[in-house]
Amino acid sequence: MTAKLLEDDSKQFATLRAAAALAGFELLRTDPVDGQVRYLGTRWGVVREIGPSLDLVEGFVRVMGGNP
Repeated sequence: MTAKLLEDDSKQFATLRAAAALAGFELLRTDPVDGQVRYLGTRWGVVREIGPSLDLVEGFVRVMGGNP
């Protein structure tokens, strides 16, 4: 992944993470240095793997009541 794509993804992820926080849950992601980035959602101590794309994360945030 190029630096520009990582920067764009970071901005989009930060927006989705803020929307998730307002809806009462947390979004996490793995470090790209470790391989393919995976996104996780957590609420009430339960962790769920969302998948490898920000489109899936956006859908998850919407389902959970967030407004990205």
